[in-house]
Amino acid sequence: MRGIMQSVLIALMVVLAGFGHAAGDRQGGEVYFFYSSNCPHCHRQMGLMQAIAANNPEVTIHFHEISKSFALWRSFLEDRSIDYGGVPRTFVGETTFIGYAETGVALTYSEPLQGYLGNRVQIVKAIEKALGQPVSLGSYAEAAETPLPRGLKIWWPLLLPVLYAASFVVVRSRLVSGERKRLWLGGLIASLIVSFFLLLALLPEPFIQSVVQGLPYPLFVFTIALADGFNPCAFTVLVILLSLLTYTKSRRDMVLLGTTFIATSAVMYFVFIMILVLLGGFFLDRYGRVIMLLLGTAITGAGLLNIKDFFFLKKGFSLGLSEEQQLRFSKKASRIVKGLGRPGARLGLAVGGTIMLGIFVNLVELGCTAILPAVYLTTLVSRYDGLAAYSGWTAFYCLVYILPLLAILLNFVYVFKSVRLTENQGRLLKLTAGAFMLFFGLLMIFKPELLAFG
Repeated sequence: MRGIMQSVLIALMVVLAGFGHAAGDRQGGEVYFFYSSNCPHCHRQMGLMQAIAANNPEVTIHFHEISKSFALWRSFLEDRSIDYGGVPRTFVGETTFIGYAETGVALTYSEPLQGYLGNRVQIVKAIEKALGQPVSLGSYAEAAETPLPRGLKIWWPLLLPVLYAASFVVVRSRLVSGERKRLWLGGLIASLIVSFFLLLALLPEPFIQSVVQGLPYPLFVFTIALADGFNPCAFTVLVILLSLLTYTKSRRDMVLLGTTFIATSAVMYFVFIMILVLLGGFFLDRYGRVIMLLLGTAITGAGLLNIKDFFFLKKGFSLGLSEEQQLRFSKKASRIVKGLGRPGARLGLAVGGTIMLGIFVNLVELGCTAILPAVYLTTLVSRYDGLAAYSGWTAFYCLVYILPLLAILLNFVYVFKSVRLTENQGRLLKLTAGAFMLFFGLLMIFKPELLAFG
């Protein structure tokens, strides 16, 4: 009898030990989530991780912003022999996920990114497997499927620019002077920007992010590079050069030197942006949110300065070329084209002089051309890692950037007459560039997570 009791006690202890071991396994669900404050995909995943942590007390999620926990972040990568430093990066036991998407079901491993492609389904499954039981997402599951809002309560900000534009019929007779027309047009641009940000404030954030995530990244790069290409500084110098070339009465010289100037500008811009991207990628990892705020403030200020020039040109500080600089470039261009129309002219020297002029111009205007590329670099380093990706996208950016300059060249070759940028054209260029800068600057300050595309 005594032996039977001992056997029962031993069996009971084994069973209890098994339950205790299982309970210990369930309590050992630890997840490390590394993110960056300026990374839009991290903001997307943050909602999921917070929902898991809030609804599952047996799961411990360690949230680490890489600029604040840089040493821990690097040690995690080094311990697992991971070279790719992109975020969001999620560690669930021995499984690592890179990136995040709401959609997607298949568990897919990426050799270049050294991790499984992160998506909502697979991250939840990995945590459930490590925990040994299902996890709850609470209200997050429904919030992630936020439908398109309807009704005037949401969409009324769109009425602001419509009503403002309709006012043109009433005030048209009073817009007799150029200054009044500029004031009215500036008000229209302002109403568009204000209405857009009011709409962002009213729309549910999951809906906004799902819409933005669906936009293709090439479209974003094309749009911002084209806006950057409408650069009054480069326009002015190219027009000066081409206007002088019309006196040589040679379309060949105009095409050759004009193309040389544009190509030089593209190469200089590529080098400049690559330096920004490489430096930005290094510092954004460490001081992401601070840099985003500083860049947003600088870009917003530059946008306001350009918009100021639309109303009050040549008054106060400006980001454009001064009259003295324009005169200096005009003299340099004049020396380049001098004698080209004469027999025995040395075209090679003119090409070399044009290259030097292009380098000089781009060095002078770096202060105002750095604005929109700063927006581009923040999106690039949050999406890609590696010199090949940086170089490819930056080359595409620079090709789009020179499209307006190529259009000016083709127009000059076709018309073949001396033309200057008028003051009104310069003002409109300033307003266009200023509106883009103001829009993206405000996004970087208040909604950096929306700088996410496809």
